[in-house]
Amino acid sequence: MTEVTMQDAVQRLVNNDTANTQKITSLERQLDDLVKSFEDYRVQNEETTKNQIQALSDSLMERLHSLQNLTESNQEANNIKLKQLELDRTNDMDRVFEKLDAITRTMNAYPQTMKIKETKSEQQSIGRDVDTRTTIGADNITTPINRRPYGTIPYSTETETQRHTTAAQSLALNGIRHSIIVPPASAAPAFHGKHNESPTQFLIRVEEYAESVHAWDSDTLLKGISQFLRDSALEWHCQLRFSPNRPETWCEFKEAFLAQFNSPVRKARQEQEWHECKQKENETINEFLVRLRALWREQKPKESESDLVKHLFCRMRNDLLNMLGVRRDASLEEVIYEVQQIEDVLYRRAKGERLTKQLKQASYRDDSTGAKRNNAFHPRGATSRQNQDDQYNNYTSGRNFQINTVTPNYYPRNRNTIKTNTNLKPLMGSSTSYTNGNCGHWNTNCPETSEMYRHETSKLNPKND
Repeated sequence: MTEVTMQDAVQRLVNNDTANTQKITSLERQLDDLVKSFEDYRVQNEETTKNQIQALSDSLMERLHSLQNLTESNQEANNIKLKQLELDRTNDMDRVFEKLDAITRTMNAYPQTMKIKETKSEQQSIGRDVDTRTTIGADNITTPINRRPYGTIPYSTETETQRHTTAAQSLALNGIRHSIIVPPASAAPAFHGKHNESPTQFLIRVEEYAESVHAWDSDTLLKGISQFLRDSALEWHCQLRFSPNRPETWCEFKEAFLAQFNSPVRKARQEQEWHECKQKENETINEFLVRLRALWREQKPKESESDLVKHLFCRMRNDLLNMLGVRRDASLEEVIYEVQQIEDVLYRRAKGERLTKQLKQASYRDDSTGAKRNNAFHPRGATSRQNQDDQYNNYTSGRNFQINTVTPNYYPRNRNTIKTNTNLKPLMGSSTSYTNGNCGHWNTNCPETSEMYRHETSKLNPKND
């Protein structure tokens, strides 16, 4: 360590101070330069940003002006189209009103024309009736004969008038281009929570109604289901919303709804209906399937379609089941198709039987009328057609009975071994011919009087030839 004098120490301190001062001055100059450069950069950036913002705002304003002009042009075009549509609609309505007025005037003048035609036709018919009277027989009996065809009316009936009016209206309104169709009002389904209501049917109806009318999805239907509930069902739903087990999905709500309102009373009644469900006599297979499937879904929710086919076989009518030719493992569509074919065959068979019966009745009436007309000329042999049929049936049955008992080998498949008196006489006492006294034929078929009967009939009834 060296010793320094006081002056040297002061000199050194002064030198150090001077050096530090110079350094500080240089640093200050550098800081000033940096600040100046930063300021210049900031000013330059501000000008650039302002220019960019101005350019962007100008472009946006141009676009806005172009959009505004386009909107105004479109609005003007739309206004022109709307005015044209309103004018066309007004013209169409005027034409419709004119046509309706013409139809009304025609209908008002129509009754007077009909009355005039009716009066003229009555006068003509009266004149024809007076001019066409004829005299028949010696008793000088006059019978009016109307030459007008049977069933024709000279004036239009009420049905024909309505038909002409409807046709005129349809022809008059065919030129309308615009038509207004008002759909029928559809009542919203409602559930009150009673025992006689079906909860399953209500859920199906409310799903279809919400989808078709309101276009709701499952979540929206879950939120708005209270609009379709009434009385005790609505009270249950209000309590369910504040319960901790509130359903979050529509499937959960359906499970809770069925568990709440599928009461034991209704279950017992449905179970009884399921056990007693049989196809009725006049019930078609489609009607019975609808009734059976409704109960089957309630009672057997876990079964498949093959199980439904088995239930259908067990509950079908016996006449259909005996004629059914499908396999036991056939599908439901195959079974229904086959049963429909059988029903068609049975319907045609019944229709043929009805027609045959009607023809028999008609022929019986014709025979009865002819017998009465013929017996008017033979009062001694006048017998009713029913008595003649009974006598003929008795004779035929007695003759067949004699053949089967006397000659059993005449019918090889006849296994009857009944032995009766072979001397049984035919029951034809009441059918004895009064002409020759013989049995076995009718008076009209008697060979001794048939020619004379035909000759007399041709003379007395020339119109019946």
